[in-house]
Amino acid sequence: MKFAHIADVHLGREQFNQPFRYDDYVKAFREAVEKAVSERVDFILIAGDLFHVSRPSPKALRDAVEILEIPRKKEIPVFAIEGNHDKTIREASVFDLLEHLGLIRTLGLRREEKRDEFLRSKRVADRYLVWAEVGDTRIYGLRHHTRWQLIRGNTNVLKALFRGGDILMLHQAVDYLAKDTPYQDAFDLKLSELPDGFSYYAFGHIHVRRVAEPEQTGLRGSIAYPGSLERTDVREASHLIIYGERDKRPKVKENRDGPKGFYIVEDFQPEFVEVKTRPFYRVTVSASSKAELKRKVEEVAGLIPKEAVAIIYLEGTVKGGISLAEFNDLLKGSGIAYYAFRSRVTGEAIISKELVGEEVLTDWEKELLLHLREEPKKFPLDEFMDWLLEKYRQGVPSKMNVRLPKPAEESKKLEKTEEIKPIVAEKTKETEKKEEKEKAGKPKVEKKEKRPRPAKPSSLDAWLGGKI
Repeated sequence: MKFAHIADVHLGREQFNQPFRYDDYVKAFREAVEKAVSERVDFILIAGDLFHVSRPSPKALRDAVEILEIPRKKEIPVFAIEGNHDKTIREASVFDLLEHLGLIRTLGLRREEKRDEFLRSKRVADRYLVWAEVGDTRIYGLRHHTRWQLIRGNTNVLKALFRGGDILMLHQAVDYLAKDTPYQDAFDLKLSELPDGFSYYAFGHIHVRRVAEPEQTGLRGSIAYPGSLERTDVREASHLIIYGERDKRPKVKENRDGPKGFYIVEDFQPEFVEVKTRPFYRVTVSASSKAELKRKVEEVAGLIPKEAVAIIYLEGTVKGGISLAEFNDLLKGSGIAYYAFRSRVTGEAIISKELVGEEVLTDWEKELLLHLREEPKKFPLDEFMDWLLEKYRQGVPSKMNVRLPKPAEESKKLEKTEEIKPIVAEKTKETEKKEEKEKAGKPKVEKKEKRPRPAKPSSLDAWLGGKI
């Protein structure tokens, strides 16, 4: 038995608002499918996030149909689950359309029974658990869910649904494999919460390539993440360039996570297959003057391929700060496909310590302001949130300087509010008479005690009818 394991395709994404990046995602998916077909696989798995949004554009949908026609013509079935980018609260999703066209088969909990050459169904409360059988191989799957949906008190929904099989396909972040990724503190599942009894765990969601063998996890089969097919974030850059203040020349190295691609799995052993992607450079340049920063940026630009994407971080303490517009103009003739600057430069302190008596800002506050200096249109929100969550996890914000009001200031505020109260509360005799007449004319109505509304069941509980 041989199959392909693909995940996190993100068709339809126009990264950095660049049309050529849309094409890059399409090319990566086409290459992966064509290579899988050329390997004569028995079936293809797509472990979530086929699309970047749940309502893809007509263009993205057309491209998906054209590419998925390749395995259909060779009679190779494609089994898929919805990732967090694909799923929708509506009854029907774009996956239903692709399934209607005979291009994919969606696994998981469904409202209607599904049976064909490969699909099987089993009634679970008011839903049907749909899985696939190819020869003697049973393939189970479930679309992306949040942790609170999967772990309900003492009930583990996954272990209740899946009692064992050959392949389990999920789009979730597992703590053991999420280390050193954006999901390490926002994982969906703990390793111990995965159901045992499967020969291969086909996962998506973490955009880097990871494999955990049975001897590492204690499970029957390997847990595998192939990673995204394209580079979706600056953290996934193919190359890193660091040019520090003390460096005589820039240091260039490849990302430790390696190239992008997918797995060909034979006898439940994954082999990585590389997909060609556009070079993506993350550059950090540090200096203590604007002139030195400019010189280093020009030197670094010669190391970046013309077809590459480059995100350049400027760091250091520079008198008067810097303007990113000056640096954008600096690389206009470089020929690099796309580049963007992000400033972490701070200006020298102007206020004297003697006048202030102490530092105005803590180190944490200074670092925060550096992140917030970015222009609104180019603000890297995902990266900023990751940084902020990490700081809170370390407990750093608790060290912030917070100026509390002095007792004398508090007493003055209280005096002011007390002076205002009698003026606001004072009423005229005419107003009082009107209110008394209105009260006398109205019948007394007994107030009914408000009963607490019963809590609404979660969507997952509703699917399973509360019987797990």
